[in-house]
Amino acid sequence: MRVLLGILRNSLVLAGVGLALVALLLVLATAQPWLGLRFSADGAMLGVQAVPDGPAAQAVKEPTPLQAVRLANGEVLKLEPGDLVEEPDTLASYAHMRRFFARQTALASALREGPVELVLGAPGAEGRAVQVTAQPRRPLSDLPSAFWVQLAVGAVSFLMGAWVLRARPDTLAPRLFALASFGILGFTFPAALYSTREIALDGRLFAALSAANHFGALLFGATMIALLLVYPRRLVLGRWFAAPLVIFGLWWAADTLRLPSGPAWGANLPTLIEMIAILVCAGVQYWRAGADPAARTILRWFGLAIAVGAGGFVFPVVTPHMLGEQAVVSQGYGFLSFLIIHLGIAIGVARYRLFELDRWAFRILFYLVGAALLLALDALLISAVSLARIPAFGLSLALIAVLYLPLRDHAARWVLGRREIDRARLAKDAIAIALSPGPQAFEANWRNLLDEVFEPLEIVPAELSAPVGVTHEGRALAVPALGGAPALRLEHPRRGRRLFNSGDGRLADEICAMLANAIDGRRAYERGVAEERRRIARDMHDNIGVQLMGALHSQEPLRKDRLVREALADLRNIINDAGADLALPDLLADLRLEFAELLAARGIAFDWRVLEPEHVQLAAPGVQTLRAILREAVSNAFRHGEPSRIAVQIVANAAGLLVEVSDDGRGFELVEVVRGNGLSNMRQRMEALGGRLTVLPSERGVRVQAQFPLSGGRA
Repeated sequence: MRVLLGILRNSLVLAGVGLALVALLLVLATAQPWLGLRFSADGAMLGVQAVPDGPAAQAVKEPTPLQAVRLANGEVLKLEPGDLVEEPDTLASYAHMRRFFARQTALASALREGPVELVLGAPGAEGRAVQVTAQPRRPLSDLPSAFWVQLAVGAVSFLMGAWVLRARPDTLAPRLFALASFGILGFTFPAALYSTREIALDGRLFAALSAANHFGALLFGATMIALLLVYPRRLVLGRWFAAPLVIFGLWWAADTLRLPSGPAWGANLPTLIEMIAILVCAGVQYWRAGADPAARTILRWFGLAIAVGAGGFVFPVVTPHMLGEQAVVSQGYGFLSFLIIHLGIAIGVARYRLFELDRWAFRILFYLVGAALLLALDALLISAVSLARIPAFGLSLALIAVLYLPLRDHAARWVLGRREIDRARLAKDAIAIALSPGPQAFEANWRNLLDEVFEPLEIVPAELSAPVGVTHEGRALAVPALGGAPALRLEHPRRGRRLFNSGDGRLADEICAMLANAIDGRRAYERGVAEERRRIARDMHDNIGVQLMGALHSQEPLRKDRLVREALADLRNIINDAGADLALPDLLADLRLEFAELLAARGIAFDWRVLEPEHVQLAAPGVQTLRAILREAVSNAFRHGEPSRIAVQIVANAAGLLVEVSDDGRGFELVEVVRGNGLSNMRQRMEALGGRLTVLPSERGVRVQAQFPLSGGRA
């Protein structure tokens, strides 16, 4: 509980710090004077457009060129496209940066001191002056989407750093990652403020924010280098991992003091060096990982995140600036790429679902390559074949679908080591394992199947309480105990070249389900065989025994032969489980003749009374049970009781069919009969039909009652 409270308290502190920084950024952004204008650059000409309901809405009714701004002291400041630049680090020299900040100070001061005059009109034409008074505060609703994107990138990165730090607080890598998170916040929050300014920001504040932005960017890069020097394997000894932080910290200080020759050497070059160093360290880490699948998985994920994120910022933002062109997207939107990098590295450092990272990386890379091919093919068809845009895009999409998408399965098998799984063969193997001739053979065959499918380095017994599925960050796969075999843990699949993933977990579940079904089928078969044996034994005891006894005691050869033939016919019916419906009167007539001959040969009087309707019939199980119970009851009477008279009474009533066999013999103790099979067989038969069997012994004779239930005139 104390640990949980500590985690909660630290999480609340980190969340509070993040909220405080967000609040500070919003206060600074809204504390700037606001004209209610949108400025744009088209070559050397600036344009201006009023925001509805803004301070300049009445003065500037439609988009128009802007020539200059007349300040309160009468000075005319001709605006330049450079006044709208998002990032001052892209300027040619420190002198240009100082001039830029000075012009920003002049414009910001004029806006705060009172109304300004905007000189509107095309260059070279006589301008039209309009007076506009700025509002002292900029409303939140006027902050552009790029501001909120940069705020979100910084805040989310900060929270990710806090999450990773709380997940693994006792190791160096999460601490470095948390420091990198603070670096992202350090360059996104200042940039959010100055890159989305309306037209001007105080030069001193602007310079401080620019320095903070540069510090955050270099801190992020240096920390990423330090992280790759120690994770997933340590490449340097002692505290040498901190060398990038010292080197680039000094470089930042030199740039802030304007010691290099210009921003290209003070800001852009260290950023480029950091990116190269990150890639080199990642390559060395991958080489040092050797055969460690977990480390290689982390580094592949790192590499993908860095490549996608860096490419998403360098190509649309940095490259156009280097070529003297305008950026394809705003720097604020380009910062989303750093969120991709940070999220990827966060997942790797936290080792979150490590066993899935290879599959995630493959899917992301596959679709990114597909999108790039689609755009490239679309551009080629438009430029080379002169197709219209829509037909060209449709043809490109069709070609990608036909030629590229089918490669996915082949690429997945090659990259991820995925193999084709023959489900039909697995089902046959599961049945063969379930039919193994003993526990040892079962376990050996089960281990062989798991080894063939997953190729683990080792299969060892697992704890019964261990969770089933992928464990140990993908290094192990636990399967449950089945069919007498213990729970097992498979370690290091593909002979240690891969990690287990969720697909392997689902496949293991599928194989276990197949085997469990096969085991249940075998047990059901064995239960059916045992039940059939018991049925045959009961029928032979209850029916064949009585008939053979009658043949044994018969003095007439013809009658003896007939009883033997009937016993053989009944034996065939018992073996074949014959059970055609038989009319009750016909069955009773056969039994009456059989009993009369049997008892007459022993000199026992026989009384037969039947009170039942003609239409009552018994289904096959009822036929077998009625015949067996009557034969067993009559046989028990003359074998155990030495009676002079045996009576059979059969009555059909509302409750069913009541069968009673009684005699006037010497009787018996119930416990003596329980030891035999006859009474037990009779009870089992009646319970199977849902009926009731009652045995009432006395000093003179025994009465056996069997109540057969009838349903719809049938039993």
